[in-house]
Amino acid sequence: MKPEENMVNFCSYAGKIVSGRQWGLYGLIVVLFWAFPLLVFSAVGPENGAPSSPLPVKAASDSAIENRLRTVIENIDDFQNVKIDVNDGVVRLSGTTPRMEASEKVTQLVSRFEGVIYVDNQIQMETDVETRVKPALARVKQYLKSAVQKLPVVGVALAVMVIFWLIALLATHWDLPYQRLGLNRLLRSLVRQFLRKGIFLLGVLLAFDILDMTTLVGAVLGTAGVVGLVIGFAFKDIAENYLAGVLLSIRRPFDLNDLVLIDSHQGRIIRLTASELILMTLEGNHVRIPNATVFKSFIYNFSINPRRRFDFAVGVGVNVDLVDVRERGCGILQKMKGVMVDPAPFMIVEDLGDYNVLVRFFGWVDQRTADFAKVRGEAIRRVKLALDEAGIDMPEPIQTIRLKQVRMAPSETTAAPGPSTESAAERETETVDVSPDTQLDEQIKEDLAAAHEPNLLTEE
Repeated sequence: MKPEENMVNFCSYAGKIVSGRQWGLYGLIVVLFWAFPLLVFSAVGPENGAPSSPLPVKAASDSAIENRLRTVIENIDDFQNVKIDVNDGVVRLSGTTPRMEASEKVTQLVSRFEGVIYVDNQIQMETDVETRVKPALARVKQYLKSAVQKLPVVGVALAVMVIFWLIALLATHWDLPYQRLGLNRLLRSLVRQFLRKGIFLLGVLLAFDILDMTTLVGAVLGTAGVVGLVIGFAFKDIAENYLAGVLLSIRRPFDLNDLVLIDSHQGRIIRLTASELILMTLEGNHVRIPNATVFKSFIYNFSINPRRRFDFAVGVGVNVDLVDVRERGCGILQKMKGVMVDPAPFMIVEDLGDYNVLVRFFGWVDQRTADFAKVRGEAIRRVKLALDEAGIDMPEPIQTIRLKQVRMAPSETTAAPGPSTESAAERETETVDVSPDTQLDEQIKEDLAAAHEPNLLTEE
């Protein structure tokens, strides 16, 4: 019977013998004092309260650890000269290894074993030449043996690369598909480069897969992507010019020997390369404009439409008959060599100034048969000569100052118009040279013959 039950029975028996409330109260107090230590001990338990008897701990012995370590280390070539000593879970390593990497690896290996508390590494690196060289020679022999065994596979991989290289050459030198697509020279070049590199890269990937080097391929492609991104930022302008050259070759806003005005540069087109446009100015100088600048600029092409209009302004006196000025000026332009009859020359009154009236003459030139600059210059000379012969005043800026008590001179009469016979301006019509200027054409031909740069505006 348990002590708690004995105490309860005792109190019950005493209560029957002794009567009264005091005896009952005394008995309750005795029960509480008797049972309290037992309740506290049972609640706390052997883990939190009084220490219990020690449990046996199962741990590996030093000899077992040492035997296990030696069994494992003896199977590793780099650890053949390593000595092991275990004392109370502390492993002391001594001896030599051919490389310092082996010393670190054996420390990591030993520390993983159960029962090892600490690893004291006293291993030294081998200093004997023969001991150091032997493992290296053994590895070289192993590599050579492995390479000899893989020679047939390597040969197959090389054959695959050569086959794909030949296919790439065939695809790039076959002109029929490009001709049917109607691609220009630059686009044909781009498509050919893309096909050649893409087909050859496919062969390289297949060869690497045959050699079981797909991991290396992934690393190379990842590195190539990063390098390509860096190069793209570094050579942004070059890539922009190249792309602009592609778009210009597609749109073709000009052709060889066209007279253009691009970004304040006027000249004839000589060459369009993958990165720049080359002009020859009217003075015979070469101007290289980046393709990106050409693509973003306004392009004035004076050669697409063979008909080109010229104009010039003339100031005449305020008292002059403007109808007479128009008839004389336009009449001499109509008779002039190089000026087109249809559309006919015409004149407009442009402005009324303080001392003159500004009029502007217009005429058209067929650039296939006449030079624009020559015709315009000769037209200005002819109109001035015709107005001078007619006595038409072309005043300069003059300020009139009136003084008091000065008798004014009688006004001069206007000069009488010239005779209606043929004027000097009309007599020189057939003697003036307005033929197209071919000096630049000859220089452009010489430049094209001597140049070694690819020209995207010429045929292959």
